[in-house]
Amino acid sequence: MRLGAENNQPFMKIFTAVVLWWLVASPLLAQNIRFEGLKRTKPAYLLKVIGRAGAGLPDSLAAQQMAQRVRNTRLFSTVEAEVVAGPTDTAWVLSCREVRTLLPICELGAIQGNQWFRLGLLDENGRGRGIRTVAFYQYNDQHSFYLKQSFPLVFNRWGISYLLRKWSFLEPFFFTKGRKEFYYYTNRNGEIAANYAFEANRHDLEIGLGYLQEEFVHTMPDKYLDSPNLFSQNRISFKLIHNLNYLNFNTFYVDGWANTLNLFNTYEVNDRSPFISVFNDFRYLKTLPFKANLAFRNRLGISSNSDIFLAPFVLDSYFNIRGIGNRVDRGTASVVMNLEYRQTLWENETFGAQTVAFCDAGSWRKPGGQMADLANSENMVVFMGLGGRLGQYF
Repeated sequence: MRLGAENNQPFMKIFTAVVLWWLVASPLLAQNIRFEGLKRTKPAYLLKVIGRAGAGLPDSLAAQQMAQRVRNTRLFSTVEAEVVAGPTDTAWVLSCREVRTLLPICELGAIQGNQWFRLGLLDENGRGRGIRTVAFYQYNDQHSFYLKQSFPLVFNRWGISYLLRKWSFLEPFFFTKGRKEFYYYTNRNGEIAANYAFEANRHDLEIGLGYLQEEFVHTMPDKYLDSPNLFSQNRISFKLIHNLNYLNFNTFYVDGWANTLNLFNTYEVNDRSPFISVFNDFRYLKTLPFKANLAFRNRLGISSNSDIFLAPFVLDSYFNIRGIGNRVDRGTASVVMNLEYRQTLWENETFGAQTVAFCDAGSWRKPGGQMADLANSENMVVFMGLGGRLGQYF
């Protein structure tokens, strides 16, 4: 028996060392972290966000790591970190100044062939636990409604979300070369999802299941008799989203990079046919001298390449290329690049105004086309312009 105990000694030493390292290095000991200035936000939520940031680092660096994690929630205008040495231990004190996170949504838009307005409510910090709620009504010749709630870190590292949406647009299609026809497009969508945070606000994986009904109604069926008057489909959707987010926020200025990989698999109920689409978003932001920010985004997407009525990648001025109009075309593969220079003109502790110079470029593969279509100049669009931003975050 003594020989067996001696053989277990190396294992016991390693186990004891691991336990001691965890107890010493982990910053989640509530008695060692104090928050000052909190009004709405719960300390328990911020402790989950901090996680093990700064573990094993000197006290001053650990405090800065924790402060940056709290800053990245974008719930605070300032977060100051201080190390306070006591007679028996060291405490990390984070002084926070909250921003207003319950905001109205009031937006107006006007681009060629489309004018719209949106009214609603945005809450970034429900119950002081980072619960995000977006609810609004939109009108652009059609009525649209949107409701989404996200509950992060509800079950330790797990979070949940749901989405209810009725989305309507006036959508162009090109059945005959050079002839543009318009359909009223309506998307009714419900979705639930679960999110696992490997590292809060840094690395997570989302899995979702949804059901959507899409309907197209021709605006001039009597004129274009050779085109379908009505088209509808019902689809079950599965999504898998992988996020890496190493963006660091400091009021209106952002440094770092982020990458999001999206995998969508839908099953058409009536035709019993699957459809797969994948796209990847990469973003890079750099703070420049004289209160400026440089922002770059690259989006690559590809999907099943059947010659279908509804291709997944939309060419528009909202998600892709500014200035080109509303829902210009669709494709089964896309390459999009956006470059912005943001110059702050005025700011205080919670709000600011910026002017933006941008250059957007993209190319599409037509449904049923070839990958070489992406290099075809006829499918390439480039647009440059100036704009402005006014608000709490950019």
